[in-house]
Amino acid sequence: MASDWREDTAGTGAVYLPVGIPKAFQTLIDEAATPSSAAALSRQIVPSGEERDIKSGETADPLGESRYCVTPRLVHQYPNRVLLLTTGACLGYCRYCFRRTFTGRGIGFIGPGELAEVLDYLVANPAVQEILVSGGDPLVATDGELVELLSAIRRVRPDLLLRLCTRANVFAPERFTDSLVSRLRGLRPLWVIPHINHPAELGRAQTDSLRKLVDSGIPIQSQTVLLRGVNDSATTLADLFHRLVCLGVKPGYLFQCDLALGVSSFRVPLSEGMAIWRTLRELLSGLSLPEYAVDLPGGGGKFPLSVPALCDRIADSPERDVLAVHGLDGKVYTYPRT
Repeated sequence: MASDWREDTAGTGAVYLPVGIPKAFQTLIDEAATPSSAAALSRQIVPSGEERDIKSGETADPLGESRYCVTPRLVHQYPNRVLLLTTGACLGYCRYCFRRTFTGRGIGFIGPGELAEVLDYLVANPAVQEILVSGGDPLVATDGELVELLSAIRRVRPDLLLRLCTRANVFAPERFTDSLVSRLRGLRPLWVIPHINHPAELGRAQTDSLRKLVDSGIPIQSQTVLLRGVNDSATTLADLFHRLVCLGVKPGYLFQCDLALGVSSFRVPLSEGMAIWRTLRELLSGLSLPEYAVDLPGGGGKFPLSVPALCDRIADSPERDVLAVHGLDGKVYTYPRT
């Protein structure tokens, strides 16, 4: 299937993304309680010809991360935190991926030379208080590789808060063995940040992996992407967020889908997204309600769509069909409303 997809995208401007359906996720699809739930799961991971449709405004680097690269693997956009791109490999390849020009390109787990550059930067920049360990997915590494990476960071910066960003709780819950969880526990302060989009992703193995982390004392904050045809329903999202809180997982962000190449079929218009979030605010307590946010295209940073107090960051625009916002750097960034 992957080779056929590569051939089909040739000359279309689309970006080839490998096809990878993890065994645990296929089991969720097969055992989904309803056809609509199975379809919502499949849509996230099975390639579609819609990926060949490149819309105006879509870019290879929708978040503008290249602007902030301080080493080949380290992105420093916000004053107090950095993003570490540990690998270009994933446990499965989500079709709405915003980092699709980095993932699936044979970029392996970070090596000693690149890691040395990262560690030197962390030592030289004590204002950095947090590091997001991401990729790709860090959990494609062996336990030894992952723990050694985190331990190396901990040795040079004992004070640093580690955020382990992963889809493994859904795609490969078996990765969270008692041994790995114990070793992660020894590296605190550390949070696990799982990517979870639909209540049907919370099967028995998936919930067990989350409970194991919570029971060990490792805090968890989830992130979700708002996706057309997957979770663009307030009742679906309310079900997801309530279940997560009952497991001890704090819903962190509900992200507007980014302007990556070929993902327009997944994007929910901002007006619909805001309506969904307003309904969520009525359905859920503050404990269960995530932040609804958009990553401003081109490097403007996260903009919380759910905080009226930040309306002073809304900029004047002659175009009614775009949201214009002053980014953290003061420049104006736009995101299409439709």
